[in-house]
Amino acid sequence: MATDLKSPATQEKADSQEVARLIAERKKVTDPELRQRIRARAEHVRQQILDKHGVAEWAVDMIRDARDEGITCSMPPSQSSG
Repeated sequence: MATDLKSPATQEKADSQEVARLIAERKKVTDPELRQRIRARAEHVRQQILDKHGVAEWAVDMIRDARDEGITCSMPPSQSSG
């Protein structure tokens, strides 16, 4: 297949253009090879971020800070009939 011979940068650009075209046409990405390349690149980027920054548990800190400051989140009343 011709796309297998492209350099990684060229393949990434071609994939990006294809995804942009599909989005513009309001279509889903259905090509299994394209989907696999997208997943592989996304996983690579995720791993690079994890390696560089580690696990960020900022949500836990924000919740603890809010609790310590007395900030509460109230849920709207249920709209169930009863």
